[in-house]
Amino acid sequence: MSHHGTSSDWIKSSTALCRFFCSLVATAGITVGIGMAGEEDYELEPILYSDSTPTDRVAQMVADYESGALSFGNGGDKAFLEKVLEHLKVPIASQVLVFSRTSLQNDRIHPETPRAIYFSDDCYVGWVQGGDIEIVAVDRKLGPVFYRMGLPRAGHLEPQLYRDRDCMNCHGGSNTGGVPGMTVRSVYTDSRGFPILGAGTFRTDHTSPISERWGGWYVTGSHAGLRHMGNQIFQETEPGSVALAADYGVNLKNLDSIIDTSKYLAPTSDIVALMVLEHQITVHNAITRAHFHTERWIHQNAVMAKHFGNPEGTLSDSTRRLVKNEAARLLQALLFVEEMPLEDWGVEGNREFQEQFLRSAKTTSSGQSLREFHLMSRLFKNRLSYMIYSPAFDHLPDPFKAVFFPLLWETLQGRGSKELFQHIPESERLRIKAILRESADALPGLDNAIEASDG
Repeated sequence: MSHHGTSSDWIKSSTALCRFFCSLVATAGITVGIGMAGEEDYELEPILYSDSTPTDRVAQMVADYESGALSFGNGGDKAFLEKVLEHLKVPIASQVLVFSRTSLQNDRIHPETPRAIYFSDDCYVGWVQGGDIEIVAVDRKLGPVFYRMGLPRAGHLEPQLYRDRDCMNCHGGSNTGGVPGMTVRSVYTDSRGFPILGAGTFRTDHTSPISERWGGWYVTGSHAGLRHMGNQIFQETEPGSVALAADYGVNLKNLDSIIDTSKYLAPTSDIVALMVLEHQITVHNAITRAHFHTERWIHQNAVMAKHFGNPEGTLSDSTRRLVKNEAARLLQALLFVEEMPLEDWGVEGNREFQEQFLRSAKTTSSGQSLREFHLMSRLFKNRLSYMIYSPAFDHLPDPFKAVFFPLLWETLQGRGSKELFQHIPESERLRIKAILRESADALPGLDNAIEASDG
């Protein structure tokens, strides 16, 4: 496709677009968890979420398109999707498929035509056959920003990309701490793809037992222990009760026998990718919460300091306590506190996804990293999340980091709150400390905490 038009042709924002894009994926997939626009704290100073201009990967993609540096070609929806993923640096091997039929494009979602989701460290991309591409790009300042891209079809020749701000009206923020965020859910799904909500739903993260995960999802790869809810169709027997209607099995290498995988970029919905997705979304939400809350507390502290004539930049004791409590909350997510142990020999998944995931690892001289998989009793070998190196974490306010890094180092020393470190043996904590020491240049402020502790 040749380049035409200006950013005003492609990027649009409108107060009438809530019904145009209300969620990234189905309730069984990733759902937007954001509150009433204009009523939540993040719509006020100093965040101004809806009124601020993002600088995320999608914004860069738009700039490249407008300059002519990016062309999407004319190869149809799959080729267009592949080009978007390539430009956003989102690996195809991360593909997971959800067939729960509860998002806005639910007329296109069915167990035979599931929604595909792809993700990287800072982007989540959703696509359903014949529909639009939906993107959540994590901005360094704003956290997750929600976009919908209409593909070139009859009636328009250019892609149409919208930042949908008003869809916040459709979603409460309580599930994500009152900030823009996402969740992963597991539901009982019937033969048409509709969730049987009366039977209950499960919010999924790294604390969830395998037996409650992936209802409404397809799952490839192997696992031991109790069966997960993936690859199953249910029927409602009476209000609030369900029975199994169809079971496509577990330990599948691909989905060729279940759906037409030629319609997708990969024939899999990888179990390890699903587990990484669940953990990453949990941490992204925790980082966004820490960022927004700290910015608001610092802003309020400055207002009070000016009112009472206190020195500029000095945090009150109450503000420091709030920041420290938020730091502990984020540390819980990063340290996999209450992670559900995997049973027996754990899980096995797509090697291509794991290899691509490891390529961006920050490794020590001995080859250790926070991205190494364990996949036996737990997801990762070292239970400090790789998300500590993410742009979202890097952009946390300096006053927050000044509290967070000493708390992290104290915890890795086996001091302070036991609930933060008692699940991690000393040998593993030593490994994590060694990794952090060699990558301290990537974590501004950590070296000060280390020096203070060692001194």
